[in-house]
Amino acid sequence: MCGIAGFNWQDKDLAEQMVRSLRHRGPDDSGYYLDNNISLGHSRLSIIDTSSKGHQPMHFENLAIIYNGEVYNFRELKEQLIAKGYQFKSHTDTEVILYSYHCWGRACVERFNGMWAFCIYDKRENTLFLSRDRFGVKPLYYYFDGDRFIFASELKAIRKYKLDLKLNTAAVNFFFYQKYIGGELTIFENCFKLKPSECLTFDMKYKKLIKWQYYDLEEKTAEAAQLPVQQRLDSAEQILTDAVLKRLVADVPVGSFLSGGIDSSLISAIIAKNTKDFDTFSIGFEDESYDETEFSSAVAEHIGTAHHIEKMNIDEQLMEYLISMMDEPFGDSSLLPTYLLSKMTRRKVTVALSGDAGDEVFGGYDSYKAHQLSRYIPQTAVRAVKPFVNLLPPSEKKLTLGFKIKKFVNDFHPDQGRRHLDWMSTFADGQRKDLLSNNFMAAETIVNWPKENGLLAAQLNDIHNYLAEDILKKVDLASMLNSLETRTPFLDYRLVPLILSLPPQYKIRRLTTKYLLKQIAKKYIPDTIINRPKRGFTVPVSRWIKQSGLIREYLTNRRHFETGIINHNYVKQLFDNHIQNKQDNARQLWLVFVFNYWMK
Repeated sequence: MCGIAGFNWQDKDLAEQMVRSLRHRGPDDSGYYLDNNISLGHSRLSIIDTSSKGHQPMHFENLAIIYNGEVYNFRELKEQLIAKGYQFKSHTDTEVILYSYHCWGRACVERFNGMWAFCIYDKRENTLFLSRDRFGVKPLYYYFDGDRFIFASELKAIRKYKLDLKLNTAAVNFFFYQKYIGGELTIFENCFKLKPSECLTFDMKYKKLIKWQYYDLEEKTAEAAQLPVQQRLDSAEQILTDAVLKRLVADVPVGSFLSGGIDSSLISAIIAKNTKDFDTFSIGFEDESYDETEFSSAVAEHIGTAHHIEKMNIDEQLMEYLISMMDEPFGDSSLLPTYLLSKMTRRKVTVALSGDAGDEVFGGYDSYKAHQLSRYIPQTAVRAVKPFVNLLPPSEKKLTLGFKIKKFVNDFHPDQGRRHLDWMSTFADGQRKDLLSNNFMAAETIVNWPKENGLLAAQLNDIHNYLAEDILKKVDLASMLNSLETRTPFLDYRLVPLILSLPPQYKIRRLTTKYLLKQIAKKYIPDTIINRPKRGFTVPVSRWIKQSGLIREYLTNRRHFETGIINHNYVKQLFDNHIQNKQDNARQLWLVFVFNYWMK
């Protein structure tokens, strides 16, 4: 895993500053390429062919590449290229990508199975070609004002060029609505994300930018749906196993996260069945309602891995550090334990496989069950019980039944697509209007929600939005701050449309989520793990807000609201009601704390 950066003029000092800001992504090496038109920089985390032959930027004829990621089928592609007469100087996948572009042009990305963000400079054509992987595992940001084009793995590198950046009001609303900033938006105007499955060309002579989508998940899912159901079911375990084994290829130590939930447990079990002397990692907490180490230990013993556990504490210093390292406000509090898990894992290995995306692909979220249930509940009944439901007392424990019932009732929008996003929201429109006052923008002006109904529509929405810009962004930030590469077998592009295309009963049967995945898992892990309630990787935010002087400072001191973006009086009301146990406003207050501290 690496960091990349570049811009459309020559400036060695700026390129070096940008690469230094990405040092955590690639501490093993750095390199530069400059001419009159371009400056490219790279920081390297050596994974495959750790020799100097993997140095970047890498060159071939009129081409130069800087690359962040892994293409897992690079050996098969290399054989095809050798058959066409290409001669390789290294054993890297970087060289395979470069030659693939030379051989097959921009369509080469359709052949890649992996995660990536890269830029190829074509000196002859005077163009830049940028690409991001299908599901957005690896980030890629850019700034363009009609003249200057700057790109990097992180916004903090782009900000090394002294730009007069203004906050994007739509992005602020998106953040408080969904706790992340989705789509192509970033927190700054004129700064954008290359979206998952997107490529971009920049013509440096005419300063023209063109983007296109090279992979359509909806289309691939519809194609998979044409296959017999039994054929798809028979293929699922085979493809998943191959996806896991492909992601073990490395010239450095590889391990896996193991929380004790079904997703990471199955991934770890498949590895253990096919390898020897494998390490797994989990962290725990003193609070038993948040600690899952007994489950991870049981799985590790069952599958026979060398399991590493540490009990860790999250303190104010860690909060300050992680928020200061954010490119933009990011409100998923599970970033903190994910960072600690990555830090612990990096002491032993350089690559870790994770169970991320199992919920989105196989149908594991409570909101999916809620969609199934909502088909049988009229809106009049929901409105009738709403006053009584809101009398349920708040709790500091993990997502309680009372919390879920309140969310189900209070955000029961008549449009199912909008309902799904409101169920996922932190500040729905009513609250956000009170929070942002004149800066408020309605949800329909900033978010595209599914026009179709049903479980598949909700899953596709989550894969395009929540997975790409929350889950994967969180893991990238947490792991890269520790120079740890993470790999996600559940996002193999052969597997995702196959599973999505299955009829709903193979995802949720009655109120059993991830039905097919659990059937596969029965061959690998104990029923006690498969059937235990889903708990998630959460932290005691409600208690932090009541006890932390740091958080209280940024929620109550009026000087942190002087920008006028957020209504101080409304936040004070939320805070007082939370402290007095009248309401559980932990999720809302955490976002305000993160935003205010990040603004500082």
